[in-house]
Amino acid sequence: MKIKLDTLNLYETLKYFYMLTGVRTVIFDSEFKEIFSYPETACNFCSVIRTNPDLMEKCRKSDLAAFEKCKDMENIFVYKCHAGLVEAVMPIKNENRIIGYIMLGQITDIKDKAELRRLETEIFEKYGVECNTTEIKYKNKNQILAASKLLEICTDYMLLKEMIGAERDMKRAESRILSLAKEYILEHLSDQINIYDLCDYTKTNRTKLYEIFKSECGYGIASYIKDLRLSEAKRLLRESKLSVSEISTRVGFTDYNYFSRVYKNRFKISPHKDREQ
Repeated sequence: MKIKLDTLNLYETLKYFYMLTGVRTVIFDSEFKEIFSYPETACNFCSVIRTNPDLMEKCRKSDLAAFEKCKDMENIFVYKCHAGLVEAVMPIKNENRIIGYIMLGQITDIKDKAELRRLETEIFEKYGVECNTTEIKYKNKNQILAASKLLEICTDYMLLKEMIGAERDMKRAESRILSLAKEYILEHLSDQINIYDLCDYTKTNRTKLYEIFKSECGYGIASYIKDLRLSEAKRLLRESKLSVSEISTRVGFTDYNYFSRVYKNRFKISPHKDREQ
């Protein structure tokens, strides 16, 4: 499933998150494919590590294992990668479905810089890579969890905005469809209105059209058309000099007797008596 987030808002959120915490963030889809990150490049230590094919493969396997663990837990998973750096993976959920993942890293829980440098040097010498500076950020476990929770809140907010925006757009589209349908019905009130012609005019399918009428009007299309015809007949009886039979035809009732019957049922008075009054 694809993650749908406003790219600009996402960029700004991750940027501010990095300015606040100094922690790099990477967004992955549900199939563990990277789709967005800030900063775009990994820290210097990881960039150097990944120049070695064997270490690059270890990075890939380490990340994959973390994703699988996070998927099983359906919660944040904090772990150490093969190189000893601390990372965290948490799921992005939409309606209780995991639609992606956020990875935080690469950081260390070793506060002593000399000790950290010693461990880094051991790895560099073992695999024959060189690096003058690494600039790995130190964070304790509580800080990592707090950063993860903060980013989770931000992501949930963006997803909520996206859903609200999508729902608003859908409502606007449905409102336009309803307006077009009413416009068509009014213009063809004297005709035998075909549902398929109405669908063609509104560029929607029959099921969707029925759903919109039911939701917005409280009743179906046929009921709406009949009520509109009867209301127009009532207006013409009071404001025009057309005969009752002519009015019946004008508003789309080909059977005069049927028109009289439904009119009386609707207004509790016959068309002739309504005109007299």
